[in-house]
Amino acid sequence: MTRLPPLSSLRAFEAAARRASFKAAAEELLVTPTAISHHIRQLEAHLGFRVLDRSPRSVVLTAPGRILHQATASGFGEIERAIARLRADAASAVVTLSSTTAFLSQWLVPRMDALRQAVPAIDLRLHTSNAVEKLRAGEIDAAIRYGTGPFPGIFSEVLCVDRMTPVCSPSLGLTRVEDLRRATLVHVDGRARPALNPDWTRWCAQAGIANLDTDTGPRFPDSMLAVQAAIAGQGVVIASRVLVADALAANLLEAPFSQTLAGDAYHFACASGLEQRADMAALRAWFRASLADGVAPQGNS
Repeated sequence: MTRLPPLSSLRAFEAAARRASFKAAAEELLVTPTAISHHIRQLEAHLGFRVLDRSPRSVVLTAPGRILHQATASGFGEIERAIARLRADAASAVVTLSSTTAFLSQWLVPRMDALRQAVPAIDLRLHTSNAVEKLRAGEIDAAIRYGTGPFPGIFSEVLCVDRMTPVCSPSLGLTRVEDLRRATLVHVDGRARPALNPDWTRWCAQAGIANLDTDTGPRFPDSMLAVQAAIAGQGVVIASRVLVADALAANLLEAPFSQTLAGDAYHFACASGLEQRADMAALRAWFRASLADGVAPQGNS
């Protein structure tokens, strides 16, 4: 391989050729015009031909100098762009992520330490909303959405498909579907998703249990309040398998029956174009891996 000229002489040449002035090049590189002149002489001695014609008023590229300047300008420009990209990737990026209160409090918050260790370059800010928020870079950048998708106007990727299952405290001792006749059924009113309401009437029809009073029992306006009631031993509730994963792993709850109802999917969504950013891709990959089985306990995150 032909030995390259000293990098300092190439840098001085590129600046002098671009600025057409030793003085301007010296000011840009924070050296003296004499130093620029020395670097150019060093470069020409190494190459064996002149690259600049100097006069008291101007600096003009020679024919070989024009060819060399095209190469150095392109090369230094590409190096500067690569360094800018690397610095941007290494810098702590602020990302605002929106999701429902239930998902953030029951699933994500217990895993925040794991997320920070896996994706340290992201300064994650959480935004709680049970409504579908508009995603825009620099405002709400990303979201974990629960639904069927796709979501128009944004990037989205399915992370996992949820199942709705009856859960209760192990203290209730339920083992057979028929045991529900002596249990209290807990209800969630106003649940928007999934669209086919995962209520006790539908579950009993699929499980093949008849003549069970599915109207009685306490009613809650929020699924996580109903789950807390179940943990306290106050009855059985049909809940998202993803959202009760940690309670199941900790034996605070159990899922005594195999029959489940279809849920919706959890999606990673972000403002269009952000999916190509390295930090956003890393965040998406972490959610994908962490939700891969849908019921991973906190210690496996």
